[in-house]
This record gives sequence, structure tokens and C-alpha cells, in this order.
Amino acid sequence: MKNSVTIARHEIQSLFRERTFILLLAVFAAMTLASAYIGWSSQHTIDQVYIAAAEQMRQSGKVAPPSPFADYPHLALLKNMMIYITLIGGLLAISTGYAAGMRERKAGVVKLLFSRPVGKEEFLLGKLLGIAFVLAAVMFLDAAISLVSSAALVSLNVQDIIRLFSFYGFSWVYLLGFALLGFSSALVKDDEVVALLIPIIFWVAITFVLPELASALYPTGSLNPTLPQTDILQSPTLQTIHGAVYPFSISEHYKETAATILNINADAPVHSGILNIVTTFCWMLLCLAGSSIAVRSFDKTRW
Repeated sequence: MKNSVTIARHEIQSLFRERTFILLLAVFAAMTLASAYIGWSSQHTIDQVYIAAAEQMRQSGKVAPPSPFADYPHLALLKNMMIYITLIGGLLAISTGYAAGMRERKAGVVKLLFSRPVGKEEFLLGKLLGIAFVLAAVMFLDAAISLVSSAALVSLNVQDIIRLFSFYGFSWVYLLGFALLGFSSALVKDDEVVALLIPIIFWVAITFVLPELASALYPTGSLNPTLPQTDILQSPTLQTIHGAVYPFSISEHYKETAATILNINADAPVHSGILNIVTTFCWMLLCLAGSSIAVRSFDKTRW
């Protein structure tokens, strides 16, 4: 265990010195900071239009309808963060895992490392602890930024704060899968470019391809975290495609669960929410199993 802690500590220090990681982290933090304002600005614009229209209706003796944002949840300001996490967060996680798996190989110290009393299990545990801690730190930083920026624009209560941190905790689980995927690929592939390309291909498929196919019944579904609307495009072919692809659309499961956590999609069925959570955790556990297999099959005498 002592060796694992040492490896984890070294991994954390090394990752925060990676230029690519710092660049992606800066972009991610900037988008997080802008997210609340973008959400508030769009709501404010629509609300101003409503106020002007309602005033005209009152002057003409008509009854104005209620404001479209009268019962809108406060954390709806952060709905764009679900998109930023699947896009920028996914790439950040992949680069984190890839760097963790490739570092000793590029430095040429693999044989030296394993010449000491360090087993593969300790190596795996140390790397996993380092990766998990770094991603947790990133999510905590983003949660703090979101909390401050949102609180400056709207009034948040205790329940909103709990939901906000729960959202980022769930996002950590989702991103950890991509980090483990990048870590596994870096261990099993000889070519550095191929080792990075494989997890990116998976990221493209999970983030773009599968959601596009899974949203066949509701064309805006790949952009908005909403549940399928059964009254849209009732085509047997589209329904078949959706039924076959949707269970494997990890990003769709993540976005729907995230929307429920933020109270944006409060009317989602309970069984659907449970399925989404289980699917996301299974995705992370599957990538964890892949990392374990990659470490066990890792030939420590080759580098």
C-alpha cells in the first residue's frame, strides 16, 4: 500500500505539470465560469421579452400568461455544463489517463520501477488513486466556480447546493471511465499515436455517433437532455434503431441523469433514472476492469 501511495503522489504531481492537462483545465474552468452567465443571459433575454409582451397585453385589457421562468429551477443556469463535460471534460479525462499510462514508458524507467519491490497490483492501485484524485480535484474546482457564479446571479438554497455538488460527483464517475480508457490504451499499444487515437475514437462514438442514432425519435435529443417524446416521428424503423442503440448511449444516460440531479428534468420516470445511473456506473466499472486487464498483461520488460 505504501508503494501505491508513493506512485499516486508522484502521479498527481506529474499531471499538474503536464502542459496539455493545464491547457485543457484552463479551457474547462473558463467554460464553467461562463456557463452560468450564458444560462442566465438567455433566460434574462426571454424574460425581458415576456415582460414587454405582458405589459402590452395588460394595456389592451388582456390577461397575461404566467412567466415561462416562474417555476424554473435555479440550477437550470448550468444546463450547458452537461455539454461541456461530455466534450471538454471527456478530452481532459482521456489526456489524464493517457499521460498516466505513458509516463514511465516515455521516460524509459519501466524496468527500473519494477526492479524494486513494486507489484503490478500496487502499480495499478497507485495510478488509479492518482487519476481519481486529479479528476476529483478538477470537479471540485468546477463545482466551486459554478457555486460562486450561480450564487452571484440567482438565490441558491441548501438543496440547490447539494444538487450542484451531486451533479459534479456524478460527472466525476462518468469522466473516470474515459480516463481509465486512456490509461489502458497507453499500456497495451506500442505506438503512442495509436494509443491516444483509440480512446478518442471511443469518445467520438460515445459523445456524437451513438447519441445521434439514439436520438432518432427526437431530433433535438443529442443536444438537449430530454426523454424520448413518443409522439414524435412514430416510425417503426426509427423506433427499432432507438431501441437497439439507446442502451449503449452512455452520454445520453449521463445527460438525462445530470438533468434530473439539477432538477431540470424533474418529471423523469424513476425506473428510467435508475437505469441511467446503473448504466453510467457500469461504464466506469467496465473501464476499470479493462485497466486491470491491461496492467496484468503489461510486459514490464519491453520498455
